[in-house]
Amino acid sequence: MRAAAGPGGAQMGQRSPRVQGAVTAQGSWTPTFGIQGLDVSYYQAGVDWQQQWNMGARFAYVKASEGNYYTSPSYSSQYQGSRAVGMIRGAYHFAIPNWSSGADQANYFVQNGGGWSSDGATLPPVLDIEFNPYAGQTINGVYMGNTCYDMSPAQLTSWVQNFGNTMRSLTGRLPMIYTNTSWWKQCTGDPAGFGDYPLWVASYPGGPSNDAGILPSSWANYSMWQYSSTGPFSGDSDVWNGDYASLQRFAGNPARGSFDSLSLVRDTTSAYLRVTGWSVDLSRPWVSTPVNISVTDPVNVTTGYSFLANAYRPDVDQAFGYGPAHGFDNNIQITASGTYKVCATAVSVNGTVDLGCKSFQANGVEPPIGSFDTLGQVRAPDDVSLRLTGWAIDRANPQTASFADAYVTDPSGQTTGYRITANTSRPDVGSATGYGSNHGFDKSISLSKAGTYHVCTYAIGQYYNTALGCKDITVGSNPPPKGYYDSIRISQAPGAANLVATGWAFDPTNTAASIPVHVYVQAPDGSNVGTAFTANQSRPDLNNAFGITGNHGFSASLPTKGTGTYTACAYAIPVAPLASGNTALGCMSIQVSNTPVPAGYLDSVGVASVSGQANIRATGWTYDPAVPGSSNPVHVYITYPDGSRQGYAFTANVSRADVNNAFGITGNHGYSTLVPVTQRGRYTVCTYGIGIAQYSSGNALAGCQSLNY
Repeated sequence: MRAAAGPGGAQMGQRSPRVQGAVTAQGSWTPTFGIQGLDVSYYQAGVDWQQQWNMGARFAYVKASEGNYYTSPSYSSQYQGSRAVGMIRGAYHFAIPNWSSGADQANYFVQNGGGWSSDGATLPPVLDIEFNPYAGQTINGVYMGNTCYDMSPAQLTSWVQNFGNTMRSLTGRLPMIYTNTSWWKQCTGDPAGFGDYPLWVASYPGGPSNDAGILPSSWANYSMWQYSSTGPFSGDSDVWNGDYASLQRFAGNPARGSFDSLSLVRDTTSAYLRVTGWSVDLSRPWVSTPVNISVTDPVNVTTGYSFLANAYRPDVDQAFGYGPAHGFDNNIQITASGTYKVCATAVSVNGTVDLGCKSFQANGVEPPIGSFDTLGQVRAPDDVSLRLTGWAIDRANPQTASFADAYVTDPSGQTTGYRITANTSRPDVGSATGYGSNHGFDKSISLSKAGTYHVCTYAIGQYYNTALGCKDITVGSNPPPKGYYDSIRISQAPGAANLVATGWAFDPTNTAASIPVHVYVQAPDGSNVGTAFTANQSRPDLNNAFGITGNHGFSASLPTKGTGTYTACAYAIPVAPLASGNTALGCMSIQVSNTPVPAGYLDSVGVASVSGQANIRATGWTYDPAVPGSSNPVHVYITYPDGSRQGYAFTANVSRADVNNAFGITGNHGYSTLVPVTQRGRYTVCTYGIGIAQYSSGNALAGCQSLNY
């Protein structure tokens, strides 16, 4: 194959006008930006390097090898000659991917001039992969394939990656890829994933232009552009897409940066090492690139992390002109106290640069620990509570009792927080943790609603907190009161008439307590008035029936305000917590009517002399049937001989056993009245029983009698 390739082998830019023999005139233009350069091979053996320098060329690429069978006889003189006049130079390899593997050709390239050093004068190695220069040929009995080397896009993509990874392992840098967009799209399928490789694109506009055309999709920008194969420079003419300082960086150290600071930061749950600084890939300063961080913990275990250095650092841009998006400020979680060693490395596609190491003594790192052991309920006649048990230890300060915070969400969705001191004895916790025994908690929380509760607990530390978990519990209601509405009646008294509702009620959860009873009375005028009573009267019949103690009867006296129909409804009110509600004992109606007029009789009238004074005496009895136990007034009206009439009020409060026996009543209902008189003549005496019931129908005439004096 070496013989078949000839003395110069394949030429870079297989479809360029020069290689295709389509040169009509020597080019004289250059793009108006960047740094000018050239690439050469055996076919430009007599390059006048000083002349090229004087024309403005500041870099050169020289063909070193092809496949695994060819090295350029001109390589050494061209490589050294370009450097001798001050150019930054590098080597390229023409790939024949169907001849041998990418790794094989990468090794061959490095062994024959494709190495790299960070001396600032050596450009990174280049992989020239393009149109097959031997397409359609059979060489030494081997068919060389089509323009894509008879390889599929997947095969070519894999070959390039194999070459690139081998080059990086051998030189510390990924190679720059030389290609043209047309071939790359056609033969590799234009895959993603090659953005880490610098791009050298071939595109020949044919006249003055700054447009390199469409790029393969892996790249948003290019590093070099081969814009002409016909001058103005020997071989092919190229431009570096940047200034001379960036070209020098491209040739020199692959990355730069600073490891600015290492500190400890915390949030509510964890501790972190905070690393800050900046990092830039000198070959692609317009791109934010990674920084690698290694953390060696107190037990000498090292863990690696990679962060994108894309934070805003205008100070870096102002100082070096790399752009503002090269900072890093990242947190790395740690879980143990002790000394940490942290090292930072700037990463580029062409290698890495150590940014140094720092150490930090981290104290109080361990988060609190604990357990939410149980969630239960405790029911008593006068209280229903949640009971929370567990333990919590702040490992930053284990000799002191810490807190456990509980957040209780009730059935209505309202959440209430409670702070619990974790200081109860838990020998099991002390034995298991070695932090002592007094770290338990046992908390009761009284409830006011039945339903499902959601409870979450947290161990509270000096620096941050630890979630101990959540539990749910459903708390049932207590039963409603029991009771009965026995009767309703009217209670009459002088000047008053009340409804009396009677019955019993008790709370089965707390049978020793006398509970409230509410009675609502709807009066004839439509008004509805509620009155609260306590069922605290003795009802031994009830206690015997239900096997309970305490006083649970009620007799509620309710005022009236007129005649008509009254409806009274009674409700038993629970005293135990979480009762399912009040108990309606029922409603009863009663008619309040006017009561009869008083009964009575005028037994006799006469003249009685008392201490020499003449008096008219009237005797008789009267009582109000609605309140027969009370003495009611009696009014005496006397018509005098001269025709005048005068009334006198007395009380029928003289004992009259005969009346009581006759009517089956009690009390004193007789009267014997004395009214002094002086006139001579005929008198008429009338007596009236006066009604004293609230709704008495009126007064009643007991009788009239006449006498002469």
